[in-house]
Amino acid sequence: MTPMPPLPDTTNALTEPFWAGLREHRLLVQRCAHCEALRYPAAPICPTCLTRGGDWTAVAAEGDLYSFVVYHRALSPAFAEDVPYAIGVVEIQDRLQILSRIDAPPDSLSIGTRMRARYTDVSPEVTLLHWEPAARWKGARND
Repeated sequence: MTPMPPLPDTTNALTEPFWAGLREHRLLVQRCAHCEALRYPAAPICPTCLTRGGDWTAVAAEGDLYSFVVYHRALSPAFAEDVPYAIGVVEIQDRLQILSRIDAPPDSLSIGTRMRARYTDVSPEVTLLHWEPAARWKGARND
């Protein structure tokens, strides 16, 4: 039996809206109520103007592959059947960068590839954000 991979704490007050958005297959990030700068990951204070708090807003769930690595050895037994697999940074609007799993053959990836969010429902409480090349979905919806 393959062990279950570690899952995020979706009840953390700071990040709960992010996880709730993923469950709805929407990508949410924080927006400063004062200067309107977008930020990810979530933070209690805006790094641009130092205002406390922020609202959550939906952003386009696509961007360009900024960087990636390929794992050829599982760092946890839970990922042993997945090797080789890629983890990458995708730059979305306003130069926000989001690190996550990439669902594509690692040898098909290159920097600058247009990526699209893929929502992976793990349980009723947890949906994970993965990325995949947008060209795979040209003309198709990703729900």
